Amino acid sequence: MTYSLASARKWCNDSEFALVTASFGGKEMAWTPALLRTKIERTRKLRDKNLDRFRQIRRGNRASTGAKVGKQVTAMAVAEKRAKLFDETLARFAAKLEKLNAAKRPKPLKAVLASALAKKRAGQAGTAGKAVPSSAGVGGKAKAAKRAPSAANLKRVRQMAGVRARNARNQAKRDKRG
Repeated sequence: MTYSLASARKWCNDSEFALVTASFGGKEMAWTPALLRTKIERTRKLRDKNLDRFRQIRRGNRASTGAKVGKQVTAMAVAEKRAKLFDETLARFAAKLEKLNAAKRPKPLKAVLASALAKKRAGQAGTAGKAVPSSAGVGGKAKAAKRAPSAANLKRVRQMAGVRARNARNQAKRDKRG
């Protein structure tokens, strides 16, 4: 059951109510992951506090009356409702944090390569009617320059760049030793 802001207003003080209203929406664009984590931590503490309070009242009633319900039924109900309210608030904040983290995650390599290939092919389609400069030569290098690189070719180029960098680091280490 989702609680409304009107019912949350009855059960929360001002700072808790501000936390609940912030979870509903509005200025998410200004939120950072660190700010969301602090809000999640505070909401989790409030939820746990109210759950503990509910359990404590219930244990006290059972001990004093020997029954499952006693004099403080309304206090138990409010503590339970507050715990559920903060649990829902926590879920909303967690969803916002996940959405924010998903937006900042880098795209998979396949998607980046596919978009790069599409841009390159679109650029080559626009220059298809133009003449090739004479400095490019007539040999195989000119044909290779015209072709769009495949995904496997781009992967191989990336691997070779890593090998070249590793070799350069190893050579630098050897040179340093003297």
